[in-house]
Amino acid sequence: MNKPILATEMQCTGCFVCIDVCNKNAIDMVEHLDGHRYVEIDESKCVGCGMCERICPVVSSFEYQKSEYADFYAAWAKKRICRKASASGGVFYAMASSVIEQGGVVFGAKIESPCYVHHQAIETKEDLSCLQGSKYTHSNASGNYRLALKYLKEGRMVFFSGTGCQIAGLLSFLKDRTYKGNLVTVDLICGGIPSRVLIDKFISQAPYKVKRVLSFRTKETGWKPRGFRYNLKVEDENGEIYDYANKNNLITTGFSLELTNRYSCYDCAFVGKNRKSDFTIGDYWGCNKYKEEHFDGISLIIAHTDKARQFLSLLEDSLFYDKADMNLAISHNHRLVTGHAIQQYFLERKLLAFFSSHLSDSTFSKVYAYTFSNKSPWVLLKVIRKISGIGIKIIDKIVHKQ
Repeated sequence: MNKPILATEMQCTGCFVCIDVCNKNAIDMVEHLDGHRYVEIDESKCVGCGMCERICPVVSSFEYQKSEYADFYAAWAKKRICRKASASGGVFYAMASSVIEQGGVVFGAKIESPCYVHHQAIETKEDLSCLQGSKYTHSNASGNYRLALKYLKEGRMVFFSGTGCQIAGLLSFLKDRTYKGNLVTVDLICGGIPSRVLIDKFISQAPYKVKRVLSFRTKETGWKPRGFRYNLKVEDENGEIYDYANKNNLITTGFSLELTNRYSCYDCAFVGKNRKSDFTIGDYWGCNKYKEEHFDGISLIIAHTDKARQFLSLLEDSLFYDKADMNLAISHNHRLVTGHAIQQYFLERKLLAFFSSHLSDSTFSKVYAYTFSNKSPWVLLKVIRKISGIGIKIIDKIVHKQ
């Protein structure tokens, strides 16, 4: 029997579509010491059919950076209460609501207490709130690719949102399958997937018992096109709420430093302004128009297909959208088109698995979230990291030019 070749730890995106395509349940999900989940083949169950290898969007070299169009729009939901509960302009809510009104099913990331995120299918507007908002951690989408196919075969409309690698996984999974339903795919401008260790250590060292993470970011002080700051909110078992708006912490500071991302996120193959998804959405950072609308948030929409254009035209009653400046949008959203990041070369990433099990929680937080005062000797870490980052960037540019 020929054992299938799956993505290595350096390549695996964590889309886990290989789990859904295996009819023998021969692929297991395991968490490694770096806090990321990977897949392993149970050779006692594997029959060597090779389906997982053919479907994996990484090892099969699935072409994702290709689309009919790249139409850029500034947008926001006209229903203010829904927009207010969203991370930026409420575009996801407006789109998903339309699908549900048409009897469709919406797939997105849901957070469970205290802070576990997974994909889920919903069919009512009342349930939409659980899919709203940013979640700066990995969402397990396994099981949802197969479920989406089930609904599509039933002739249902399916709206599937996720990271670029998850949408690539879905499209690769569906490419040779026929169905009667209508699929609309939405991927996100993604900043990478941080390690689960960040959340686990935050919870374990909190001076209170964490009941749940309420939000990774809010718009209580308004959305801003520049100078954005996270404000993580956490609730304890007594109902008290802790706001980390101006405090470095492992969850949001750790995410923004990008020192614990999956290695595949440092050379993402699923970026670009032209993608196989129907839509790409995110914040319209850098927006210099509609200033009276900034406080409530403005989204960026990129439509890639005829289907996307037609879908948008049906949302005029619930969604405002206007042509956006493509170059401005890209200049303030480098992650839209740039998959390469130098943090993969940093010692902190290379030793993440070792540090997560050998450093004290306090020291780990200092290294990965700068949880020290400006008068602390640990400030030298910032200086060293800045200098080494400049050196790595210069070497990286030289190497990539050759």
